[in-house]
Amino acid sequence: MANNRIFYACQAVGLKPLGYPTGDYKVAHGVQSVGVTTNFNLEQAFELGQIQIYENIEGLPDVECTMEKVIDGYPLLYHLASQDAISAGLVGRSKRRADVALGIFSDEQDSVNDGDNGGKTQTLVFMSGMYINSISYTVPVDGNSTESITLVGNHKEWFSATESATNYTTFKKFTVPANTFGDGDGSADFPKAYNNKKGGVQRRENVVLEKSVMPRSMFGNLSGDVLGTEAQGNAVSNGTPLLHIQNFSTSTDFGREDILEFGRKAPYVRTPTFPIEVSTEIEAIAVSGDFIGAYEDGDPALFSTNASGDNTQEEQIVLALLGGTAFDLGTSNRLSSISYGGGDATGGNATLTYSYTNFNELTVIDSGDPALAYFGGSLNYSPAQSGYAGIAEG
Repeated sequence: MANNRIFYACQAVGLKPLGYPTGDYKVAHGVQSVGVTTNFNLEQAFELGQIQIYENIEGLPDVECTMEKVIDGYPLLYHLASQDAISAGLVGRSKRRADVALGIFSDEQDSVNDGDNGGKTQTLVFMSGMYINSISYTVPVDGNSTESITLVGNHKEWFSATESATNYTTFKKFTVPANTFGDGDGSADFPKAYNNKKGGVQRRENVVLEKSVMPRSMFGNLSGDVLGTEAQGNAVSNGTPLLHIQNFSTSTDFGREDILEFGRKAPYVRTPTFPIEVSTEIEAIAVSGDFIGAYEDGDPALFSTNASGDNTQEEQIVLALLGGTAFDLGTSNRLSSISYGGGDATGGNATLTYSYTNFNELTVIDSGDPALAYFGGSLNYSPAQSGYAGIAEG
């Protein structure tokens, strides 16, 4: 019987490297939303002698898939879309392409694995050769840590459960393996980090301060650490730390460009536009202003450093989570703006929002990265990066 509606319990997403067999789909866990947008690009040609259009020329279709998931110990969408990556940074992952399947299942069961046809789709949209176009991560003081990703491509097909066409080949068909969302008897799936006793869906209390590095330009941060005692890096007043982080977010956009050639309509590649800007915002409770000066001749405190004549300098940023995920933004982050606001007469606290930028430096480290299995567990993570995510070396 056809569904009366589609809601969260009867949808599932699978991703695999481009052209791999259907058995290589890895089901995404913790997904909160998914959307697919298709644009047909039209270009009009007219001619002298008539008012009517001469031809309405259809160019390449643009397919965009956006997804959001909670960070929960299961593989990240960014990593599922680049399972065959040979290096962990933006450059290494930017070349990878993925096949993405969005399955629609029965709306009469508790999970997609339940019922006589458990794991089998009623309808399926298959998107081939999708490139990663943008990624963003947010760790708030209220709510769940989330990942958002946008994939772009030029190919999309819909199939029904009774599809017998020859183009519904084995590398397109999507079936959710047994026990993925329970074992078909009403049991449920849980966050992997919860099962591993590492906090479940990652929230503020799961930020591992001992492994994280915040910029020294943030007021109250003495040495780049954010620990709770003055000796360890966080300035204190009457025993209370002065640095109270409220939100952390980092994002980048690959700015894909179509490279075309004679003899084919589709691009032979969609390249990222390097250098890629990486933006990071960190919000903290204001306890005594930001104490960041802006001088025409540069900050006097930096006159004896490599940043002499400037008001800012390059800084390291790392955020580590208990569940095995970490964000390493390297050591070349520069403060681009600082804003003070809030604390008005209607209530609320004054906050400081620090904005940093770097170029090409964002390594998302995760102990559940599928690429680790492909390449022996290293993926060119540095020893420090492996330590941020709790990955055993070797």
